[in-house]
Amino acid sequence: MQRLHLSALSCLALLATTAPANADLVITEIVDAPLPGGLPKWVELTNTGSADVDLSAYSIGNINNGGTTLGGGSASVLSGNLPAGATYVLCYEADNGPGGSMFFSVYAQDPDFYFGGAYINGDDCVALYLGAATGDGSDATLVDVYGEIGTDGTGTTWEYADSYAYRCGNTANGGIFDEGDWTIAGVNALEDGCGGDDTCETINVQNETDPWNHAGCAGSGCGTSFCFGNQGTCPCGNENDGTGGDAGCANGASSGGGTLSTSGSCSILGADLVLTGSGLVPSQPGLYFQGNNAINGGGGNPFGDGLRCAGGGVIRLQVAFADAGGSSATTIDVGSKGAVIAGDVKRYQLWYRDPNSSPCGGQFNLSNGMEITWGA
Repeated sequence: MQRLHLSALSCLALLATTAPANADLVITEIVDAPLPGGLPKWVELTNTGSADVDLSAYSIGNINNGGTTLGGGSASVLSGNLPAGATYVLCYEADNGPGGSMFFSVYAQDPDFYFGGAYINGDDCVALYLGAATGDGSDATLVDVYGEIGTDGTGTTWEYADSYAYRCGNTANGGIFDEGDWTIAGVNALEDGCGGDDTCETINVQNETDPWNHAGCAGSGCGTSFCFGNQGTCPCGNENDGTGGDAGCANGASSGGGTLSTSGSCSILGADLVLTGSGLVPSQPGLYFQGNNAINGGGGNPFGDGLRCAGGGVIRLQVAFADAGGSSATTIDVGSKGAVIAGDVKRYQLWYRDPNSSPCGGQFNLSNGMEITWGA
């Protein structure tokens, strides 16, 4: 693709007052897709705290090509209120009217905010500030950053050109970027297997990126992932290709397989554990369930198009439909529904439908398993 090295952000009005710092607002996903114009490009923010965040107290800006000053001379001040647990998506392209952007053509909805131009590429930093930052940002408080300010990202391990990265944790870094808190897919990941075909790349973008859903990384909330679909045991040789991380066997919509991950804690009193599925078949139902045992020593047994990993004393937790991007999540108190007590070791898995493109003809598949030791 042809990359545009633009650096003009609109300078919005300075804030009249400065709100107290809130480290619960963090950058949780960044995407530089390879479709025409190098679009869509976007950043996701998540309120990981327990109270609403006033977005008007914050600004977000780009720092390009190894520089140390904000593109266009200032960051863009945000607006609105972001509830606890909610996400906010900002897109680097012009708002071309209802449904007129590349973002809309890929995700079938508009983002929460349009910057008005393609002001970042996969080698640029994105910085979130408390206050209206200008110049080198020293007139505001740097809350969070993706990338190393002062370093051109080209050739670094954090580069996301024609690719994406998503956050594992929930804590802002205060401007000190830590790659260990991110899953970074690697340069050109969204072009894999496509040979420049836009339709193929669109499918990659839809399957591998996930706006409005900060699911974290497998095991990043709590628990340990097990029973993977890349060990030569999938029912019809449908091993996953690794793009889904710790995942189950490949399905008809995702060669990376369905991934089960967690966010929140494994605390019964905390009651904040969320089980999240990604890489699923869009718009199809899935069942999150709990079992006492790890089947076949944790290796699982063939079942449908996947592997049954969790069993024994099975409890059906919740049925959830995957969205257009192939993701779903629980909305219940998992510990309460599973009747767990402190010290219990339970295994979790997601069974999901694949009726039209089932690689093995089973018409359903399963994610990897998650083993969780519950605490008080």
